[in-house]
Amino acid sequence: MVSERNLSKNVCIIGAGPSGLVAARELRKEGHNVVVFEQNHEVGGQWLYQPKVEHEDPLGSSNVLKVHSSIYASLRLTSPREIMGFTDFPFVVKKGRDPRRFPGHKELLLYLQDFCEYFGLREMIRFNTTVEYVGMLDYPEFGKDLRWIVKSKEKEAEERVEEVFDAVVVATGHYSQPRLPSIKGLSKFPYLSSLSFVH
Repeated sequence: MVSERNLSKNVCIIGAGPSGLVAARELRKEGHNVVVFEQNHEVGGQWLYQPKVEHEDPLGSSNVLKVHSSIYASLRLTSPREIMGFTDFPFVVKKGRDPRRFPGHKELLLYLQDFCEYFGLREMIRFNTTVEYVGMLDYPEFGKDLRWIVKSKEKEAEERVEEVFDAVVVATGHYSQPRLPSIKGLSKFPYLSSLSFVH
């Protein structure tokens, strides 16, 4: 529980994947007010599979993100389920689901959805909302805490919403935008323009 010295804070979490969800649970458990921003329609982050690939730059050199995830239809976990779950919420086999020790990606998504439901996290999440800006409110006076401006936009909304938080947790992952080497002449290599990626 939050001590009197550390009063409840308003905390923004960006991303409702595994890290964002567990951060939300722990911060709420400590008595903080939590808002989670998720750009997609569902929890899961990287594990929310999207079969859409058309109009994507296969090498990821475009900064425009049309598909949030780099997982593919036949992907299976490379780590056993015993170590993929949270300590106090084991990733156990459930009836009617993928029973394999190294299940497919959908099984991990279902586990994250179960985690979210079990701990009542869904009420804190603003789905289809993209965070467009995070910045320091003002440089604080000595002894005062930092505060953060967060500008977000709901998918169907016309205007951005600006809010102030005491803290921001960035849990956006790092798999959606590949890091490409800077190699002189790479863009002129004929093989790259003829590549077709099939999922």
